[in-house]
Amino acid sequence: MRAGAAASSGAARDGPSFAADRSGGTEALRASLDGLTLAELKRLCLVLTVEMGLVVREAQPYGRHLDLTLESTVLLRPRNVLLRLTTAVATEDDLRALTTDANDAGCADYLLLSTRTSTDPSVTASQHFLGPGDLVDLCKRSHAVGWVERRPVARDDMYVQTRRRAADLAELDTLGLSWLPALSRNRLPWALRDSSVPADEWFEVTTFGLLTRLFRMEGRRLGAASRGKRVGDALLWRQDHLFLLDCKAAQDGYRLEINDERRLVEYARQRHVGLPTDRVGCVVLVSSGFPIFEASRRRFEQRRREFTGVGSDLACVRADDLVDAAILVARKGDETRHIDTLPWHRIFAEGIVTRDELLGTISSAIAC
Repeated sequence: MRAGAAASSGAARDGPSFAADRSGGTEALRASLDGLTLAELKRLCLVLTVEMGLVVREAQPYGRHLDLTLESTVLLRPRNVLLRLTTAVATEDDLRALTTDANDAGCADYLLLSTRTSTDPSVTASQHFLGPGDLVDLCKRSHAVGWVERRPVARDDMYVQTRRRAADLAELDTLGLSWLPALSRNRLPWALRDSSVPADEWFEVTTFGLLTRLFRMEGRRLGAASRGKRVGDALLWRQDHLFLLDCKAAQDGYRLEINDERRLVEYARQRHVGLPTDRVGCVVLVSSGFPIFEASRRRFEQRRREFTGVGSDLACVRADDLVDAAILVARKGDETRHIDTLPWHRIFAEGIVTRDELLGTISSAIAC
């Protein structure tokens, strides 16, 4: 498995045109932060903190600063962190004032974040200071931050989705479900920020674990050798239905390339002796989205015919929708009867599997 090709720039999109920053021009990006307003900086930090699993308890203007009181839970005990935002150059006096305010408020920790570079060594050496370089690094890691004319902009759609899922995932997540939205966009989530394993491999492992452990499919990963040949990531089966899973991490959605299609079609032709059925009934692509196919059903059906022509099929599933489906199933607790009856072959037969279709079918199945 490799990171998927980004969708073409001509794909339909509402609002600003977001793009992943791949230029590596960190100095230029730092300079671009100079023009951020305090309100824009606040919005960025709200997105970043909720992505890290922190809860914003209070937002309070404070002179030329803005304070965010964050809550994290360590060993079942809530801890408050005071995050002070400023678009001015930070000084030693600013740090001293923040220390006093954090102690007075009983905070366990405190941070001063500035969009401007400080030349004061007492500031830059402090473990309580985050400068523009730190902010750029956080934004580049985040799947919920887009880039417009080389400036970081909070993606409201990602923020709403992440906040909506946060409470459920905090209670139910044992599989890394909260990582999937970032991984599907080829971004390492905060919890994996120091991992030497790339995001696309984590995406494959986490998706396979979700489908086999929570959704109780049987499966076999195809391994690194098969990943190098780009023939798919895993075989999954339920009763007499066999599926080929191919996970494609892509920041702006995946576009099925001709070479990938040929290899997948060729693999779908093969016989798999020793499994409940020896023919792949459907090749299942999982990614952050499929903007070209979603914009043109005709184009999807054209590509799909290459798979149906060899006795298989093609399905596209968004990782975000799998997370929401997993939350529905996980809320049923340890009961497995309803999970074993999920009609995956009918779900995948939709081709472009929409969120409403996926959640509707699963809701009906687990209600029985």
